[in-house]
Amino acid sequence: MPRTSDPPTARIAALERDADSLRRAFLTTPVFALDDHGLQVRFEDFGRTALALFRETARLADGEQAAQRIEAAYHRVHEALQAVATLALSGIAAAVPTHGNGTAEPPPQDVRHSVIRRGTQFS
Repeated sequence: MPRTSDPPTARIAALERDADSLRRAFLTTPVFALDDHGLQVRFEDFGRTALALFRETARLADGEQAAQRIEAAYHRVHEALQAVATLALSGIAAAVPTHGNGTAEPPPQDVRHSVIRRGTQFS
């Protein structure tokens, strides 16, 4: 995580790198092993850092641009979390393979692959 003695722009750049690293970890780590890799703690640290940077940059003259960079970094991680949650929930749905009317559900998709492919749009 960025050090608080660094200027805001350097800390925002470090937050962006952390976001990309965390995003990649969420998208490539098996769902059952997320806790084993300490991703919850990393995500909590990331969130605290992002919030502190939001508060700090709100007072700066170029705070709007800084806030947009912080928000984009946060959204990259959030998108990965949504993909993981969708995958996990589709696994639960697969345990009950039919609808109430008896029609079969299609097999669950690993939505993380589509998120990885779209990942460059935020870079």
